[in-house]
Amino acid sequence: MGVQRLLQVTDTHLLADPAAEHAGVSVEARFQATLAAMRPWAAEAHALVHTGDLVDDGSVAAYQRLRAALETLGLPGRVTPGNHDERRAMAEVFSDGLITAARSLALGDWCVVMLDTLSEGEVPGQLTADELAGLDAALAATDARHVLLALHHPPCPVGTVWLDAIGLQEPAALRARLLEDGPIRGLVMGHVHQAFDGTLDGCRCLATPATAAPFLAGAETFALDDGPPGFRWLDLHPDGRIETGVEFATPDEDNPLSSASSSL
Repeated sequence: MGVQRLLQVTDTHLLADPAAEHAGVSVEARFQATLAAMRPWAAEAHALVHTGDLVDDGSVAAYQRLRAALETLGLPGRVTPGNHDERRAMAEVFSDGLITAARSLALGDWCVVMLDTLSEGEVPGQLTADELAGLDAALAATDARHVLLALHHPPCPVGTVWLDAIGLQEPAALRARLLEDGPIRGLVMGHVHQAFDGTLDGCRCLATPATAAPFLAGAETFALDDGPPGFRWLDLHPDGRIETGVEFATPDEDNPLSSASSSL
């Protein structure tokens, strides 16, 4: 069926008040700049995913604004929650339409399966027994040759000490499924606010810069970077190969998109 292009955006951390700041930056301005950078790519893409921390305050208003903005790209999509999200509000706003919180999305020879790693009230993530059962059901139901998982918390180390401590807890059950001779070829993740490209049990693991304030890669303790926001594109090939890259928004004089020092 040919190459399927998927766009990933993550960690937007929008707020009910679009003028409010988070971690010293205007998350709204950085998201809008990223959205503008995505538009030319959306013309050649087939779908998009958002891998969590859609909003920072759990507000319906922020979810509604995010959904309306993402739908201007004209792509079908899926969203999954991060540790800052409010599961019920997110599910309500993304219950139907072009972009939803549904489990999976068919893309030619591929199927994207969304995993919910939100552990309410906690920063690290968990995959519950019900969520693992949902993954197994999705794998059993698809006739796609290849599967890409999309989740918020990374199940693998990303080389930033404090972030590695708050990733997916007890990932053994997920890793067991990666080790099976099945269709899972890779994972796309959020939470780390920086680019990462590695492997776990033979599967490609990809993290993407946040549209909100970026974290400093390799830091032992919490630290912000001053880089621009960005998104990831993935070309999913019929033979199971994944080609991918990160694109960054371009700052302008009115919107330098710079980060300021802050605490977590």
